[in-house]
Amino acid sequence: MKFVLQHAARELDLPKGRFVIGRADDATLTLDDPLVSRHHAAIDVTDSVATLVDLDSRNGVSVNGKRVARERVLTPGDRIAIGSNELVLALPRDPAAQTLVQAPTLRMSSFGIVGMLAEKAFALGRGDEAERILGPQLEHLLAEVERGKKHDPALVDRASGYALKIAQMTGSAAWVDRVYRFYRASGRLCPSAVVDELYAVVRKVKQPNVDELRAYLAAIRERAAELSPADRFLVSRLEGLERSLV
Repeated sequence: MKFVLQHAARELDLPKGRFVIGRADDATLTLDDPLVSRHHAAIDVTDSVATLVDLDSRNGVSVNGKRVARERVLTPGDRIAIGSNELVLALPRDPAAQTLVQAPTLRMSSFGIVGMLAEKAFALGRGDEAERILGPQLEHLLAEVERGKKHDPALVDRASGYALKIAQMTGSAAWVDRVYRFYRASGRLCPSAVVDELYAVVRKVKQPNVDELRAYLAAIRERAAELSPADRFLVSRLEGLERSLV
């Protein structure tokens, strides 16, 4: 079985053997991040298994929000947090079938035909149409999360990404507020990619509201003792966003 590793907009092949992630120039994947050790972690790949190994890093490694003690066997869709970076283990394209076997975090996989239609609307610059297509499904998902129903974190991340796209294209601050509500209700920190998008989108919406962000930060601070250094870095970025809105 072949694996790939998604990092930001890149998709990296994971050949058999050891794939080292760290800040050093000789790492297979070099991350320019002060929270990352020189040789932070590795993924050991065999014919059928990919195993994440913490290389005695200073700030540790998490998979799907849980700290890895030493090593962990990965499955496609697992989200790996190293410093302020998030990586996703996935399966590559099947050239013969021309289909994509992938983690639920990839484009359109979590929302099916609705996601496909919305992506076309986004590509054509029709934010209002994308909002009409996606809005009911996003609202339904948010209501379930706020009622305490557990959903795959990848689905929440995808929903938040759609909400931010709608906010950017329509100028509606309400969709930014829904992102804070998603993560507050699910008890999770926004991934670094979502924080990046928040910084970009908040400046483009009409009359951004700081109240939902403050409520979200208050909920995160209640469990400050559980936060890793990478988590605290993300919190500091959200606090910077809060200050920019005051």
